[in-house]
Amino acid sequence: MRTRWLGGALGLVLVAALVAGGILLHSVLDYRADNARRDAILTVARNVAQTSYSLDYEAFPQQVSQIVAETTGNYRKGLIDSTDGLRYILTQGKVKSSCTITAAGIERADENTATVLLSITARITNTEIQVPQVRHYRVAIGLLRQGSRWLVQSNDVIA
Repeated sequence: MRTRWLGGALGLVLVAALVAGGILLHSVLDYRADNARRDAILTVARNVAQTSYSLDYEAFPQQVSQIVAETTGNYRKGLIDSTDGLRYILTQGKVKSSCTITAAGIERADENTATVLLSITARITNTEIQVPQVRHYRVAIGLLRQGSRWLVQSNDVIA
């Protein structure tokens, strides 16, 4: 009788340990998936911001191609539609800018959408400004998940 009781108790302990292990494993996998999603969101937002605020009239065709490849929706359409005009303005003014992203963080994110806030410092030169002029931007970038990719759907200067 004692052996049966001991075998039953050991079986119960084993089942409890398996259930607890399964719950912990699920939590760890959720945590890793959340971190991977957050990393993907921040990477795309940073890449698009870096390229968008570091324009060079000589490299503009390659830059706009990089931006378009990571955008979607009306933002992408507007960017494509305004490419020739923007190229003309940049070339006429011999505009060059470089930026540093001084801070970036996810304001909100769910499974399919996200908003990233960025603080950007840009240095701009053109035909009228030979000494780099420093400008500070606060930017909100909206993202949308399409399949396994995160794409930018908005890029707004908020301050």
